[in-house]
Amino acid sequence: MQQIVDKIVSIVNFNSNMILKKNKLVYIIWIALGIILFVQCKKEDEQPPEDIPLEIRARDDFHLLMKEWYLWYDKMPEVDIEDYNTPEELLEALRYDSLDKWSYITSLESFNSYFEEGEYEGHGFGYTYDEDGKVWLTFVFNASDFISQGVKRGWRLLKINGKDIIPFTDLATYFNGSTAGTVDYFEFQKPDLIKVEVSSTRKTIKMNTVLLADTIHVADQVVGHLVFKSFIGPSNAELDSVFNFFNSVGAQQLILDLRYNGGGRMDVTAKLASLIAGSAIDGQAFVKYVHNDKRTQYDDNIYFVNEANALSLNQVIVISSRGTASASEAIINGLKPYINVVVIGDNSYGKPVGMHTWDYADTYAFVPISFELLNANNVGGYYDGLPADSYIEDGLAWDFPDRNEYRLKEAIYYLKTGGFTGSSGSLKSLDLFSKPVKRGLKWEIGAE
Repeated sequence: MQQIVDKIVSIVNFNSNMILKKNKLVYIIWIALGIILFVQCKKEDEQPPEDIPLEIRARDDFHLLMKEWYLWYDKMPEVDIEDYNTPEELLEALRYDSLDKWSYITSLESFNSYFEEGEYEGHGFGYTYDEDGKVWLTFVFNASDFISQGVKRGWRLLKINGKDIIPFTDLATYFNGSTAGTVDYFEFQKPDLIKVEVSSTRKTIKMNTVLLADTIHVADQVVGHLVFKSFIGPSNAELDSVFNFFNSVGAQQLILDLRYNGGGRMDVTAKLASLIAGSAIDGQAFVKYVHNDKRTQYDDNIYFVNEANALSLNQVIVISSRGTASASEAIINGLKPYINVVVIGDNSYGKPVGMHTWDYADTYAFVPISFELLNANNVGGYYDGLPADSYIEDGLAWDFPDRNEYRLKEAIYYLKTGGFTGSSGSLKSLDLFSKPVKRGLKWEIGAE
């Protein structure tokens, strides 16, 4: 196991888009909510005995992996691994609960579907609760059945399958099932207070990570306005198209809405940062990876790159929330040493760490916390989130382009005046992202 791990990570300094195949070893590197993916298979002469169940082999090798690569390996409790029947059970026994809410194990198929293809199974929408326990749609993907029925952000969700929703519960518990083809029925209240019933069939959702890209004219300037959901494979082409558009209309400022962005691949994150800041900082350090004291030789930097459609801005206005996590936080923290980053909304989530991910037997994806994230000035450790400059409630009753939406309105006010109307203290967030529960692939997807 140890030889295999070292062989994989020894090529970590190569180009992040490189794929190598040798002796069935496949290597891909990226970051997701701070994740790097390493895909591996054991060599033919290292295959384990067939009579040992896969779960047990996976459990044993995962234990070795954690002892070498887990950021908090020295804080793991001593355990008898024979007491655990699966790697998932072992992870919960080894987890450093004081800080780690993010390490997880999932199926390799689901992992690759999301991070490579931007696909997951569901209904294609996001939601949150307000302080009164009312449920609001936060966004709807283009592939959702809701789109053809006119459902959009700003609508209140009243019932699912005829059941009133209990405040602050997981909506998945109201669905008729979790398999593709299952039909669920939803009752909404539109902004005009008219109630509407719609149906949706659970299916494979192809995410559009650009939820909105438009322009706003403020103080004789053209302002690009981008609402961005996740940093995943398909995002590269979406961002190229968006920034080509921003350049074509002469955008001079950018409002970047990351309020529901839980993170994603670091190659995409560096691309977006480079599209914002431009060639002036090409080759400069964007983010640093710092491993545990057993793996310091793999500490590395991610750099700004030259992007043809870069806006070359000296300022960006970021809309943030408790749902702004990991790679989204890296955008804020990584740009701060170079340009003015104005944050409006609420403190970010607080995930200054990342994960290497290993494919095990083409079945499991092991995703343990493996390193810290720092910016060029060595700033990190923001477990309480990155602070906002102006604290403004989420305008849940308005769609993203509506200038009455509270956080967009505040961003426009700042561009006009250079000042703020919001409070200087953190909000009492009721966002589901802020609840202290274990995170996994579903949380990274951030949608039903």
